[in-house]
Amino acid sequence: MFKVLVSDPIAKEGIARLQTEAGNIQVDVKTGLPKEELLKIISQYDGLIVRSETKVTAEVLKAATRLKVVARAGVGIDNVDVEIATERGVIVVNTPGGNTIAAAELAFTLMLAISRKLALANNTLKGGKWERKQFVGVELMGKTLGIVGLGRIGTEIARRAIAFGMKPLSFDPFVLPAYAEKIGIEMVPLEEIYSRADFITVHTPLTPETHHMVGKEAFAKMKDGVRIINAARGGIIDEDALYDALNSGKVAAAGLDVFEQEPPPSDYKLSRLDNVIVTPHLGASSEEAQVKVAVDAAESVIAALNGELVPNAVNLPGMSKETLLELRPYMLLAEKLGRLATALSDGILRKLEITVHGEKSPNNAHLLTAATLMGLLKDEKSDEPLNLVNAGYVAERRGLEIIDSCTELEGQYSGRTISLKVQSDGNGIANNFEGSVINGEPRIVRINGFPLEVAPLGYLLVSRHNDRPGIIGKVGTMLGEHDINIASMDVGRRSRSGEAVMILSIDDQVPATVVESLSKVDGMQNLRFVNLG
Repeated sequence: MFKVLVSDPIAKEGIARLQTEAGNIQVDVKTGLPKEELLKIISQYDGLIVRSETKVTAEVLKAATRLKVVARAGVGIDNVDVEIATERGVIVVNTPGGNTIAAAELAFTLMLAISRKLALANNTLKGGKWERKQFVGVELMGKTLGIVGLGRIGTEIARRAIAFGMKPLSFDPFVLPAYAEKIGIEMVPLEEIYSRADFITVHTPLTPETHHMVGKEAFAKMKDGVRIINAARGGIIDEDALYDALNSGKVAAAGLDVFEQEPPPSDYKLSRLDNVIVTPHLGASSEEAQVKVAVDAAESVIAALNGELVPNAVNLPGMSKETLLELRPYMLLAEKLGRLATALSDGILRKLEITVHGEKSPNNAHLLTAATLMGLLKDEKSDEPLNLVNAGYVAERRGLEIIDSCTELEGQYSGRTISLKVQSDGNGIANNFEGSVINGEPRIVRINGFPLEVAPLGYLLVSRHNDRPGIIGKVGTMLGEHDINIASMDVGRRSRSGEAVMILSIDDQVPATVVESLSKVDGMQNLRFVNLG
């Protein structure tokens, strides 16, 4: 029998779901445990459910000798040492879908409230005044709503906007128009959101690129009297610029649930404005959301303990230790091949064909496909959850067609060989890639049919060039002139004096100006700098 510890308060429905597995799972609810007590008892448990109070540190994980899964009833996993958990084969899951509706409804509530001036009307009536004339608002019907970021929450807001008779526009570089059109959303550039929308709501992650993306310049491009909602992340909107835009009348009203500093200071200037509604980060604060995240966490623990793949795993899906050890180098290889394919392709990726040679298990092949997609779809500018479980969903949402297969017939190398073929809107350097594991280490063994053997790690310079004397020497000389060291080199060709592919492993990043100069070497067809990490 498995034992599960619930160490933070969760909705009773989550406990009840675990208790339905009474023949297989024993549930202990012990909240508010001191660290020393948790360390003393954690070795008894196979599963752990937490919210944000319990700190699942490296020390706790090392003491948890039986632990198979940690479930966070919520989204943030800052209180879990995911790296150590992964090293120890412990699955870490969160429940991002549980608060989608709650967050979408709150954002929509803010939009309704600012459009009809409800907060101020409420306050004046409670103050003994009956002032109808000053609270004439605007209808949502017929208005244009700009949604910046079309993930789960943005999509739900769009559906509600359509029901209210609004025209939803959206900007999201990772969503294809075909996906949005099915819902009734028009995908447009960000500048067009600013110029056309009557209401704008932001639903992007907070990254260096999105920090203050809605600022003074953005407000200047908007309609006079636009209304702004932020129930996503504090810092996406420049609060000083918003304050000025509200005072000038450029922005008619704003509804804010998140802030750059939480809680905001007592003299927070935006909260003093009559045309601003503020709420204390209530996006996930609904009874239903609390139930959903608790039940989702319980379901994840049950699935993990039963050896099933777990939705919303943030590190690895459930599998036997033996399978994990066997597949681990191939999973790394698959992810690196995916990243390489993206780096060497141009335009939007449309199709991926992947074949795993020397593999008889379709489940293992699907897992390697998911690992490939993690590399293929990875974007450093996005904090969208992307893992082995949801990679297929993300690919579908981006309109990527996937064909995967496996065959027991081995390729050129013993063991498994992973073959990728990608199709995109552009040309790039290559669209066919093969890799294998040689002496326990992942290797790129073929690019567009050119034989190579390169470790898919770190900084690489990849070129396609005419196979003639002097080109490789010029590249080496130019790198040396910029104090850039070459760690290793491999060149693949099919015939003498034809076309060749070269991969250089580089010790340091290569500046864009140097890459541009190398690309102009006579006989060079294409050259890319790639960081595979």
